[in-house]
Amino acid sequence: MIDSWRDAEAAPAPDRTARVRRYSPYVVIRVNLFVDGDSYTGIAGASYEAAGRLAYSLLLWPRPDRSPSGWYWYDPARMRRRIYPDAGIRP
Repeated sequence: MIDSWRDAEAAPAPDRTARVRRYSPYVVIRVNLFVDGDSYTGIAGASYEAAGRLAYSLLLWPRPDRSPSGWYWYDPARMRRRIYPDAGIRP
């Protein structure tokens, strides 16, 4: 049986009032997560905060064309994140 407790929680796309931060190719935020019981590595293209939570727009590997890429709430208990280089982005 697949443990769904570790699956990432999907976040809604930001509304028009949200301040969206887009990342350049020189700042890479890698997030390891599970979606529907499968392990993925995601690269963040953007983020926003809402209600004290942080959401990332993630392009998921190993198959970006078939993976469930999209917006996910960041949860340090379920995900592992690495920021390259250390660009002063809040943890």
